[in-house]
Amino acid sequence: MNSRVREIIKRIFPNATPTYVKKFRKGVINETYDIKIKNRFFVLRIYPRDFWKIKKEEYVYNLIRKKTEIPVPRVILRGKNYALTEKIQGNELPLDNKALIRKAGELLAKLHSIKFPSYGWIIGDEIKPKFGNWFDFITYDLNQKLRKLPKKHKLLKAKIRNIIYANKSLFDIKSKPCLLHKDYHPSHILVHKNKINGIIDVEWATAGHNEMDIVKSCMWMFENKADLEKIFLQGYKKYGKVSKEFSKRKRLYKLLILLSSLSFSYECKNKKWCIYNLKKLEGELN
Repeated sequence: MNSRVREIIKRIFPNATPTYVKKFRKGVINETYDIKIKNRFFVLRIYPRDFWKIKKEEYVYNLIRKKTEIPVPRVILRGKNYALTEKIQGNELPLDNKALIRKAGELLAKLHSIKFPSYGWIIGDEIKPKFGNWFDFITYDLNQKLRKLPKKHKLLKAKIRNIIYANKSLFDIKSKPCLLHKDYHPSHILVHKNKINGIIDVEWATAGHNEMDIVKSCMWMFENKADLEKIFLQGYKKYGKVSKEFSKRKRLYKLLILLSSLSFSYECKNKKWCIYNLKKLEGELN
């Protein structure tokens, strides 16, 4: 346990000594720790930057708790650069359990039942900047991602932009903006005693179009597993809707998701990820 973590724990629990403190191996930007104090379990997340995400996670969790019955963590305390939440017991969603996969689809649909007046990123407890239509937000976000790619990808950037603009009509969405998790995959879907016990990590949540979230979830969970994707979508359709244009939008959303991953790889200066995500993106373009 480093001195910074020790100082934060001491600030929160001045008269208690942790039974254990264990750092999560996963996580690229934030540091996350599993903490046990007096038979109580907590999760401590430390944010090195973008401190607005602390307020955002509390806001989104409270919104989910208020609007749905989806189990999410409670934020117990937040400081300038950290948040302490209760720990939800469970292991990541097993992809060999069809009943739980179907249930995960149902819960994503319930998450999407939370509506917003505008499209956009959720910054703190507000949408910022706000957009009145989906295509305007898509192009704004697209340009932000493209700017992070080096000049050597000039042709790649032009190709992606041309594809998105050529299919502008597919972004003409009539449904209201809804809450997108944007990172809905097994590690963030916790299972305990054969039931989904919690949905966690809403750091990337956005107000957008539900089908983008579906596509990203299926990409991360069910690549080359069409049978499992079908079960997940069956669960989703119990409470949510998928449009007739979904199959046409799917490729466009894949391109945007892979671009986002490549952009993030450059932001993190991770050469291995850059090579991997560039190969995936080029494969989708061919």
